[in-house]
Amino acid sequence: MNLWPLTITLFIIGTAELGDKTQLLTLSFSTKYPLWEVLGAVLAATASLMALAVIFGDAVNYYIPSFYIQLLAGIVFILFGIWTIFKKEKDEVAAQVKDNKNPFWIVFSGFFLAELGDKTQLATLALTAKYGAPFQVWLGATLGMFGINILAAVAGSWIKNIVSDQVIKWIGAGLFIIFGVVTLMALR
Repeated sequence: MNLWPLTITLFIIGTAELGDKTQLLTLSFSTKYPLWEVLGAVLAATASLMALAVIFGDAVNYYIPSFYIQLLAGIVFILFGIWTIFKKEKDEVAAQVKDNKNPFWIVFSGFFLAELGDKTQLATLALTAKYGAPFQVWLGATLGMFGINILAAVAGSWIKNIVSDQVIKWIGAGLFIIFGVVTLMALR
């Protein structure tokens, strides 16, 4: 069994989630609600979001030749890197979920809304289309995103005191651009 799609997806999505608004949202929620409720809601939201991305990515893989998928994936990764550099973060999610009383649903809906259509979900779609291994990509994306959010919930404030948001942003952007260039160089 080829584990490359799972491995590369885990690494890409985990890296892309570093310093993302949903990681910071997880950190914030973990200061207000029980850790296990936060982690359960984040896992449920992540698994749902990545399943949506994989479903659409698998359909793309079935109908579009792999050359074009790889070309698009390379371009998308480079654009994500550029987007990461220039994108401004906003805290629009807190206002959308403040009226709900159940911690699980507050965290689930906040995380889901913040991540819907975000670069990690779009990258998961592109990786599914590129590799044609929907379960491996879904598992890698879910574990990558959830693993980083566990770090945010448990040790995020410690990490934030050591590494600036700017450094994290530039590392993530650089990795996206590198993956994009490597993908384009491998075109057949």
